[in-house]
Parts: sequence; C-alpha cells; structure tokens
Amino acid sequence: MIDNLKKILNEDQDPKAIEKITAKLENLLMSNEEIGYIAVQKKPAVTILPESIVVTNKRIILCKPKNLGLSMEFIDYDWDDIGACFVKEGIFGSDFTFSTKSELTHTVDYLPKNQARKLYTFAKEQLDL
Repeated sequence: MIDNLKKILNEDQDPKAIEKITAKLENLLMSNEEIGYIAVQKKPAVTILPESIVVTNKRIILCKPKNLGLSMEFIDYDWDDIGACFVKEGIFGSDFTFSTKSELTHTVDYLPKNQARKLYTFAKEQLDL
C-alpha cells in the first residue's frame, strides 16, 4: 500500500508514521475508497504522538493516538456532512479546521504548511463535487 502513497510523500511526512497509519486504515477503508492525502502533525520541539488527518474520496478521517501510541482512535466524517474547511497559517505550522453541517468544528494544529495546503486543496475539491 505504501507504494500507492509515494505520490503524497513529498511534503516532509514521516514515512514511518504514514506507513503505520495506512496499515491501520487498510481494514477501515470502504470499497472504492481511495486515500487522497495524509497530513501528519509536527510540533515545534518534539512530536512523540502525532495526530494525523486523512482525506479520502469519501470522507475525512481523524487519527488520534491513544494509550501512549499503543492504540489509535479514528473519527470520520462523510463529505456530505462537511460544511466548510479552512487553513490558518502560523509561524510554527498551520491549523486545518473543518466544520460539519451540524456545527461541530474540528482542528488539527501544527501541520507543516505544505501539507496543510495540499490537504485543503484536496478537501475543497471533494466539497465542490
């Protein structure tokens, strides 16, 4: 599966983090669902347990490590439920925020700027379909 993702591994993502996430996602993806982009959090000092956000052609999946990285929590939202998405660039990285039509808001902070831009572009393309 990592071979299929080489096209997105050019914005400073940690290949080991991507491999770990994709291995866990293999059993969660629906039929005809394809990963469009994966952004991995990178905090200014040391990022021990980075959060990730995965966008597919069907949904947004938030990946949050739990129990010191021994388990992972996945929260997903179908594109039909997403109302808007935003990127806010700061000094140490970018925040990617999306809101649902039921007015829930989720933010993943400290994303590298290039990753946040790619994530935003893919998300906007999906919202415009």
